[in-house]
Amino acid sequence: MKTRMETLDKNLQAVPLEAGLNFQDVRSTPARIYGLIEGEYARLPAAQRSLASEKLLILQSCTSGGRVRFLTDSRRLGLRMLVTDSEGYPHMAYSGYAGVDCYLGEGTDPKYLGTRWPPLGERLLESEFELPGTLSLVTLYLPLYTGVELLELGLEPGAALLAPTPYARETPIVFYGSSITQGGCASRSSNSYCALVSRWLDSDFYCLGFSGGAMGEPWMAEYISQLPMSCFVYDYDYNAPSPDYLRQTHRPFLQTILDRNPKLPVIAMSRPYPNLPGTDGERREIVHDTCVWAAGQGAQIQFADGLSLLGGRGRESCTVDRTHPNDLGFWRMADTLLPYLSRALGIN
Repeated sequence: MKTRMETLDKNLQAVPLEAGLNFQDVRSTPARIYGLIEGEYARLPAAQRSLASEKLLILQSCTSGGRVRFLTDSRRLGLRMLVTDSEGYPHMAYSGYAGVDCYLGEGTDPKYLGTRWPPLGERLLESEFELPGTLSLVTLYLPLYTGVELLELGLEPGAALLAPTPYARETPIVFYGSSITQGGCASRSSNSYCALVSRWLDSDFYCLGFSGGAMGEPWMAEYISQLPMSCFVYDYDYNAPSPDYLRQTHRPFLQTILDRNPKLPVIAMSRPYPNLPGTDGERREIVHDTCVWAAGQGAQIQFADGLSLLGGRGRESCTVDRTHPNDLGFWRMADTLLPYLSRALGIN
């Protein structure tokens, strides 16, 4: 019989859930869920789900960008989470696929407390985190590539569970794009570029990244145009099946959003291609041309060149498969995008 590594190294063992906590469904508490449709573990409302392809219908149920925030003085925080599937991908850490990250504190540099995930091949997570026991803000980042059917919080008897203090920037940044936008293949849910850069800015965000399913559909542009947003990050280049398709959809999609939001700051990205410059020129030029056109219409738009997003030295180490970033790739993407978003939001 094969010896499992966690029996040899206690640091690889899961943190068990001990007795003595009172559990509540998070939706029946004062905790606030960010990045998802109110009352649902979904990223699109029912009206838009009725328009979605079968692929997109599945993808929108993944909770990428979903966060639970609350104040508590409990010394222990228990989690019970039932995810919709437990299959995972061979090139993505299960901790990012189906795990929950926990952070403590407010502002732009909260403390990372750890990550919990269901046992491999199982759907139920039962675990806990140690907290300081003083009234503190807790933020939980939900899984990137699976859905959630149930999420319960367990606190010590008599402990408070209060509504969270707000983000410094409560109007969300809205990200629309591909599997990279959804967070594939970060090792943790809080390590997607959307989560990283939004945390550094202490901003709410909404992740509309759909793995292979963001196709620049007119109905999606209409939906996004009606969302409250402080900035729109436009990044579905990778999903376009051809340069011609990208050319036919890229400008009309953005025009729909700008028609309703002419003063909205926009960052249009070309895909973060890991190969050398000159290998992705046609798609890059299409995205750049959209930016030139929009700027000519008076839009507040910036072009983020995908060839710059993974940096220079070591860029070949930034993906798991020459497409999807690993944690190094996502960190470099977020670090590159931070000045763009700071300018867009008027941050010195």
